[in-house]
Amino acid sequence: MKFSRIARPLAVLLAAFFAVSLIAPPANALDRISGNGSSWAGNAINQWVTDVKAQGQTVDYTPDGSSSGRKNFATGLSDFAISEIPFKGDTADKQDTNFPNFAYSMLPVVAGGTSFMYNLQVGGKRLQNLRLSQDTLAAIFSGDITQWNDKAIAATNPGVALPAQRITVVVRSDGSGATAQFTLWMLRKFPQRYASLCAKAKCDPSAATSYFPYQNISNFTAQSGSNGVTTYTTNTPFTINYDEFSYAKGVGFPVAQIQNAAGFYTIPTDSAVAVALTQAQINKDKNSLNYLSQDLSKVYGHGDPRTYPISAYSYMIAPAQLQGNFSNNKGAALANFAAYSLCEGQRTMGSLGYSPLPMNLVLDAMDQVRKIPGIDAGTLAKLEATTKSVSTSAGNPCNNPTFKPGDDPQVNQLVRTAPFPEGCDAKCQAPWSKVNAAVNGGGAGGPAPAGPGAGDKPAAGGTGAAATDAKPDDAAAAQTDATECDPETGLCATGGQKAGTGAGQAAVANPIVLAGTNGWGSKETMLVVACVFAVAFLLVPPLIFRMTSSPRTRRRNGQ
Repeated sequence: MKFSRIARPLAVLLAAFFAVSLIAPPANALDRISGNGSSWAGNAINQWVTDVKAQGQTVDYTPDGSSSGRKNFATGLSDFAISEIPFKGDTADKQDTNFPNFAYSMLPVVAGGTSFMYNLQVGGKRLQNLRLSQDTLAAIFSGDITQWNDKAIAATNPGVALPAQRITVVVRSDGSGATAQFTLWMLRKFPQRYASLCAKAKCDPSAATSYFPYQNISNFTAQSGSNGVTTYTTNTPFTINYDEFSYAKGVGFPVAQIQNAAGFYTIPTDSAVAVALTQAQINKDKNSLNYLSQDLSKVYGHGDPRTYPISAYSYMIAPAQLQGNFSNNKGAALANFAAYSLCEGQRTMGSLGYSPLPMNLVLDAMDQVRKIPGIDAGTLAKLEATTKSVSTSAGNPCNNPTFKPGDDPQVNQLVRTAPFPEGCDAKCQAPWSKVNAAVNGGGAGGPAPAGPGAGDKPAAGGTGAAATDAKPDDAAAAQTDATECDPETGLCATGGQKAGTGAGQAAVANPIVLAGTNGWGSKETMLVVACVFAVAFLLVPPLIFRMTSSPRTRRRNGQ
């Protein structure tokens, strides 16, 4: 009797204590923060949100487009934003109407390449190795090329029976960083093509935009969000879109191989993007309207044969002063999340279709993290230790894969190990294989070579010829390496393209499983365990009492 009377309330107290200890955050827990913005960077941010959740931090992120992110940040609805373009400067979006009235910082967080996923059937099979020159790509997305069998496309895909089908160009209907990145590239590299697009769609030919100008162009269709353009392209033949490589990789669809300045066709692998972004620069002139914005002019024309030309990065836009609901506690949480993103978080970027942020951008970003109000001593110590380790080559507290303890602090390790494309022989590789050629742009190792080595012949006018010692007639035959290839689809039984993929790999990616922002974790499991214990504490003692006591005793105790 006494056991039963004591066990029941004790069970309730123990179960309640156990459950509350699992649910209630510790006294020093980080505040919950929220942000929104880029879907181009969305898969990366959501992976980091999942990572830090396992460490006890809660971050909410909505990938609803860069334009929405900038708006919500400026009006105080979000603690941070992710965007590919800034609020001001010549790369800003003229359609923005909301601007922060408080100090803020912009720091690089996600690096990647804008890819061009396509759904092209040739001879009843999906074409896997479409190759495009940069001018042809710009012509397709300006509406100047509308047929898949156009001579410009045929010139870079010899032997492929391209269908006489209209190209359906799939663009974003919402304001997006992917659009901003792509239109900026068109504006900088092919201003005449961009002017042609704006003449058709009635846009400003002097400025990039995060809203793609597709109106009045009959073969263009607009879909909302990265998932929207990906799903539409997946389900619709003869389509091509633009977005971060992560989305095409996620559904296992091919992306076009784009010809770089050296004449080689590459896709946005982690190493190809890393090579390109060694040439990215951040404007550090505080008196400039472009202060803290990225300068990609050297990225687009980088002469390294390994580079992917349409590479860029996303910004995290963070408060640099207390304002509205943004407190010191939120600042501590945001600084912790940013530091994780720049360091350990970069380790999974390659598998998601992005590229680990190179150390030149990481160090610049850390300067901006330090400006977040409320940054705690632990986060600040990590930033200081990282900066010190790079300058002294003493370890790698950041754990970013582009860093290597004890090596030249100016070397991006991903660039050092980046494979050369097939067809790039020893003479082609020589100017780029030295350590000093792999330094971050403008680093202590000196500038990288301006182009291919002596004797190499880069392609002129985007004709599709690779910068190798092969004869021009060999360009079409370079698709195989002692293999048999289907002349209609370009599919090969073994081997790979000579001058096509940056590392001899196919342009189609294996599907990946992305971490979600919501899911079953250790806390959820422990909560179930707590409930089971509670039920056991409540039910087991009475059952034992019933089994061990006599009927007379139970009647006497009213049971």
